[in-house]
Amino acid sequence: QASPFVYPQDFPTVSDFEFLLYKQVSPCRPPLTILGRKGINPERFAKLSGLCCKHCARVHEGEGHHKGMWFPKNFESLSDSSFSQSVLQHMMACPNVSQDLKDAFDELKRLASEHCVITKRGSKRKFLEKIWGRMENHFA
Repeated sequence: QASPFVYPQDFPTVSDFEFLLYKQVSPCRPPLTILGRKGINPERFAKLSGLCCKHCARVHEGEGHHKGMWFPKNFESLSDSSFSQSVLQHMMACPNVSQDLKDAFDELKRLASEHCVITKRGSKRKFLEKIWGRMENHFA
């Protein structure tokens, strides 16, 4: 399935787990209340997209805000390990995510651990740089 932020050519450059995780997000605009609370200038998000759980977006279409929305201020926020952990925690607890997908996340983590799979140093950062670049001009 097509993704606005993750492209098929990204697959060989990052772990299967990260590829699958970031394929689960879609673009969204942040509500002004969120921006005000975080002290972010609304003009900053004129072109920049936030990330939204695509499963929640489907269920909550047209709603301004719901669980499963993230608005990283900058690349450093996106690339922080706590960010991807937050996305994963949401996916695993989200009632809109299929059990098959949750099982796939568990299986990919298990296989990586069992086979001592280590991605090439810096590959996740490069992958997230691509995503950030796609986010920056999504609404341009």
